[in-house]
Amino acid sequence: MIDINSLIDENLMCLDIDLKSKDEVLETMANVLYKEGKLINYDTDTKDGFLKALWDRENTFSTAVGFSFGIPHGKCEFVKDACIAYARLKEEIKWAEDENVKYIFMIGVSSEKAGNEHLEILIKLSTSILDSDFRKKLEKAKSTKETLDIIKEFTNKERTS
Repeated sequence: MIDINSLIDENLMCLDIDLKSKDEVLETMANVLYKEGKLINYDTDTKDGFLKALWDRENTFSTAVGFSFGIPHGKCEFVKDACIAYARLKEEIKWAEDENVKYIFMIGVSSEKAGNEHLEILIKLSTSILDSDFRKKLEKAKSTKETLDIIKEFTNKERTS
């Protein structure tokens, strides 16, 4: 069972940033993961390789999941270990033809662990997003620490079917 607490920290969060497009969001968040050492740093193509994996996924099917949330994710050899970055935008942006987003969880997973680990992270985040208390608290959070505490609280809840 994956522990979300080990995948995200305050350095992987951006609150109330002023970005105007999906392209800007993906570039900015991938850059955060790169600067925080979450991507393999063996050549200058690392961040671009991760961005390509994100765009390949987006071009297959949009990662907007409703409630103004997007969960872009890249599975590739450029990711060291599973990681999550989070952004809350100042304003909603167009993400897909019929969906806007304001809250983004970006997931990076190494190619070799792409199966179960990737799905487990998606399930925990998606289940939390369905909870209106989670969404309201993220909207009102005033700091990265408060945001991180909310994410950890809700993603680690035991869910019953």
